[in-house]
Amino acid sequence: MPGRVIAIDGPAASGKSSVSRGVASALGFLFVSSGHFYRAFAWGAVAEGVDMRDASTWIAMKKLSVTESAPGILLGLDGADVTPHLSDPEVASMVSRLASVPAVRDTVNSRLRSLAASHDLVMEGRDIGSVVFPGTPWKFYLDASPGERARRRAKEGAVDSVAERDRLDSTRATAPLTIAEGATVIDTTHLDLDQVIATVLGHLGELTAR
Repeated sequence: MPGRVIAIDGPAASGKSSVSRGVASALGFLFVSSGHFYRAFAWGAVAEGVDMRDASTWIAMKKLSVTESAPGILLGLDGADVTPHLSDPEVASMVSRLASVPAVRDTVNSRLRSLAASHDLVMEGRDIGSVVFPGTPWKFYLDASPGERARRRAKEGAVDSVAERDRLDSTRATAPLTIAEGATVIDTTHLDLDQVIATVLGHLGELTAR
């Protein structure tokens, strides 16, 4: 039986991952970050020195494994555990370029949709409500001021630029970052994590009651 999907989108450092984990934990759903899928492939592309012009051919030969590890999942690429490498600086610098390749997005989207065939999901990303699961009735878009998001990114020790990620994600030809039709927009600038989680859960009355 197909699962239920809560889509949580937004720009870099808007709080998507932490909020999604919290919501998934509260509901007993599986937490999935679409960005981790792209980062898994980005790690492989960096390790193998893949030219972006060859990315469409390269992605077709890759074997991505998904293992449930509540409340989330673990990813492997060609038998290698990529989890420790998802935040590597080289991966961060590669991921937006790789995600702009249509064949890569098609591959990731197919894997994301397959998870919903048998799991209830809280899935975060940049096009979950607009492209991956446009039919889900539970869509959210988290945002925060550029300054606050830059502060959060720096606190995490991340090296990628929020402004540059915004530019790349919003201007790419394939599935640019956008607010999905029907999504509930939440400004997280002045809210702490528990407040944002509570706000999302407050919009999911029929789910939290089950």
